[in-house]
Amino acid sequence: MAISIVPVTTLDPAQAELAEAWNAVFVASAVAAMGDDHDTWSMASRRARESTSNWDRRYLAAVDSDDQDRVVAGAELTLPLRDNPELALIDVVVHPEHRRHGLGTALLDHITQQARDAGRTSLALETAYPRDGADPGEVFACLHGFDLAQTNHRNDLDVTAYSFQKPSETAGYAIETSTDDTLDEWLEDRANLQRRMSTDAPTGDLDFGEEDWDADRIRGQRDATRSSNRRAVESVARHVATGRLVAFTQLQIPTAEPELAYQQDTLVLREHRGHGLGAALKAANMLALRTEFPQTRTVRTWNAVENGPMIAVNEALGYRTTAIQREWQKRLA
Repeated sequence: MAISIVPVTTLDPAQAELAEAWNAVFVASAVAAMGDDHDTWSMASRRARESTSNWDRRYLAAVDSDDQDRVVAGAELTLPLRDNPELALIDVVVHPEHRRHGLGTALLDHITQQARDAGRTSLALETAYPRDGADPGEVFACLHGFDLAQTNHRNDLDVTAYSFQKPSETAGYAIETSTDDTLDEWLEDRANLQRRMSTDAPTGDLDFGEEDWDADRIRGQRDATRSSNRRAVESVARHVATGRLVAFTQLQIPTAEPELAYQQDTLVLREHRGHGLGAALKAANMLALRTEFPQTRTVRTWNAVENGPMIAVNEALGYRTTAIQREWQKRLA
């Protein structure tokens, strides 16, 4: 096997075939671990992620020149550009037919050096496995010096069994909902909420610092959702006395496969908790989902095991754990 590691881009039509083969390795690896119920990014999402100016995303393929330049392994290196200057997010996969040949180690060494060259001192990666299974990435992570930093449950809601109800009354707050757009009049407050998401939500032992958000970045996130061929349903809570947004939640629905929707971030500012806003927001979003996306059968979310309040809200709605996601971290010398 004669292996070379080459950069890949989803943005150049001349590399379309290589990019598709590269992404197919991620899909094959995920199917091997999770079966068909996996959560690999689509090509449209890959393009949108690569296009953003807030991150430096580098895609790499291990190509076997002895086998018609077949892509046998892939990697993604993500470097935050606006915040967390010490952090590098990584993903390394090897096609199931080509494992145990050192390809994963070679790719990891390659992107680790790129991270070092970019001045990054902390690497983070994710692994996932079915609820009753074992983590196939644990041995690789531990072998290469990664420590377990956080565990998340992947929770699914059966929409067909969900009891749709009007949001409960929240005295002193008004619930507002929008389909497809984070409204322009929301942007400033939504930026503050997104910033607080990075400080208020549990991160376990991960070295994640405060993120830098403004209205333009929220606008860019909205555009990225569109270009990923996803639609969005978003609800916010407005504090009537001040007129400011103090909580939000968002669902994203792939246009090609609307049967499965993804629950994105949910946050209630600490100083406004205890009023049932989380449950009210999710109820409002579910009503909008039923109206706009009647094809949706499942809503999927991820919750840190230490996030007791949000887990309680989701369990009350009917969410049940279907898989485990683990966050690993390595600090570079």
